[in-house]
This record gives sequence, C-alpha cells and structure tokens, in this order.
Amino acid sequence: MHSICRMLAGGHVELPIHHIHTFLVAPAKNVSAPEPIGGSSLNLSGKMFKLLEAVYDRSERECDIAISFNRDASGAQKNPCRDLLTEYVQNPTLDVGRRIAERLAAHTDKRPRMGLLFLIAGKEGNDHKVIISRFPADSGILAEQNEGKLNVEFLERIFMKSARAYKAVLYRNSSITSGFWQGFAIDKQMNEPDVDVSGYWIRDFLDSDFRTTGAAGTRRLAAACRVAARKVQNVDLKTEIAAAVTLAKGQRGQSTSVREFAARLGLSKGAQDAIFAEIQPHLLDEKFQFDAEEFGRQVAYRSIELDNGGILTAELSEFDSVFKSEATDKRGQTIRYTTEGKVIDDKIGKSLR
Repeated sequence: MHSICRMLAGGHVELPIHHIHTFLVAPAKNVSAPEPIGGSSLNLSGKMFKLLEAVYDRSERECDIAISFNRDASGAQKNPCRDLLTEYVQNPTLDVGRRIAERLAAHTDKRPRMGLLFLIAGKEGNDHKVIISRFPADSGILAEQNEGKLNVEFLERIFMKSARAYKAVLYRNSSITSGFWQGFAIDKQMNEPDVDVSGYWIRDFLDSDFRTTGAAGTRRLAAACRVAARKVQNVDLKTEIAAAVTLAKGQRGQSTSVREFAARLGLSKGAQDAIFAEIQPHLLDEKFQFDAEEFGRQVAYRSIELDNGGILTAELSEFDSVFKSEATDKRGQTIRYTTEGKVIDDKIGKSLR
C-alpha cells in the first residue's frame, strides 16, 4: 500500500479515504419504471475495505486512459456529471452518491447487467481524490452440506468473483471549483464483448471523451507505420510492418496505444523500434480509440492487376508518381506502365499475394 497516512494527536492514524458508498445499480435505460437504487455507507475497516483500499491505492498507477468531461452544446464549461461529482466531493453523503448511481442506471442497458457501484472519497495533501468504480454481477451455485445432506441454491447476484474485473475512473484536484475536468479511467472488463469502455461508461454515464481523439491517435500511429516501412532497409521488417497494417482493421473500436498496438499484433523488437522511432516517447503510451477507417485512409494502398498477370502496388498517395502510365491504343484500354528503382527484394514463391 502507498496511501498517505497522517499521525494525529494521541497516536491516531488518519486514512486518506474518508468515505465509501456503494449502490446496487440495475439497468434502467429505456425502462419506464426503474427499480429503486439501494445503497449504504461502508465501514473503513474489514475485508471489504481492504479490497477497495487496494483499488484506491492502485488507481494512480492503473488508470491510464486520459479522459475529460465534455462541454455543453454551447461550448460553455458546464457538464451535468461533473456537477454531480464536485457536489459529492464537497458533500460525500449517501443521498448525493445515489444521484450518481441513478445517472449510471439511466445510461446502462441490459448488456452490462447489474452492477455494484462504489464511490471512494479521500484527501491526500491538498488534493481531493474520488474513485468511481463498478463491479459486474455474476451468477453461481452455493452448495452447503449439513448433517450428510447437500443443499444447493442458485445465486444470481454474485459480486467480486474476480476482484480485478472492474471499471474505475480517478479524479484528483486541489480545486473543486475549477478542477475535476480531467480524469483517468481503467477498464478491466475489456475482454467481455458486451462491455465497452468508450460506450455507456465514458461517453454516456460520464459524458466524457478520450483526451486524445480516436482520429488523432490513429493518424499518429498510421503515419509512424507508413514512414517506418519506408525507412527500414531490412526487407523482412518491411514485410512485417506491412502485414501489421493489413491486420490493423481487427483493432476497430479498441482502446489502445501505439505500444499496445505493436504488442497485440506480435511485432518483433526491430519492427517496434522502427515504428516507435517515428513518435515522441511520451506519446507511445497515450490511449486513444482505434479508428479503422481513419487508419485505412492514412496508409491506403492502390493495386492494379493487368491481364498479362502483372500486379502493380504502391501507396495511394504516391501511386501515380511511382508508376507512369500511357495509353497504347486509341480507345485507352491498353495501358503501358513504367517505373524505375533499385531492386531491394526478389523472391520466388507459390503466391505473390
């Protein structure tokens, strides 16, 4: 644990966490009569507290998706979710917390299922710190043996089956009035196909967005891949980067960074180094939502196949400068293409595709 604790008079220790509130949140999006949301305050001791204290402690390290609250339609610095957050920072009560839970419920459909929402409020130095975390519900079977008999019961609401599968967002600032516009998120449920960090959680519930837009982050990555493929002299590395570009569309909509993108596609150290060299080091781990269409526009290739079996391929933006063309018949149906360059690779195989 790396929480900051202060020794008070009489040897008492003041914990950085001041309040923890929890709420049972059922999906209420498009529900005419949503269920009342039950909630309670948690004691700052015991096993449950230790688990949530660990979430609080790890948040500075694990929450690495930079987000910020959206402005209103007129462009003014006004955001309803931030208003609720700052009200909770100033007055961390069950009633204020319940309004945050009601907002989450209103933006949750049946895909993420029921969940437990935790609000953890603390103070570290001059900074106010709030963690908003959601643990999903699961189902299971409880079996109890009593005097040789086995009682089996199906349980629909099991929480924290995996204490490391949750969503969380961290906000920390010394000024409640002017701060708390930016935060950091983590989603440890990204492997679940029905749960999307950029959907109901960030964009709907938090009324926020990535600080690096998907288009901007994707353009940065695409440009690095394009330039790296052109610069490297090793043919195998060129082929590896080209293959990664082809497979990139499979990352559509994923929250990623340049470093994560390279790791997910299994790029070798040489290929990674070539791509990373084209990006400022502090941007390699910046998160963004991968935009497959934008990536395709940035690294698009044009390929022409001729009836004589020849195939011409080059980057779309450079195709006409790489291959000069002229019609050789009056109707323009037969085209002669010419190009000139050094041979850097010459392979014979069963297929050139």
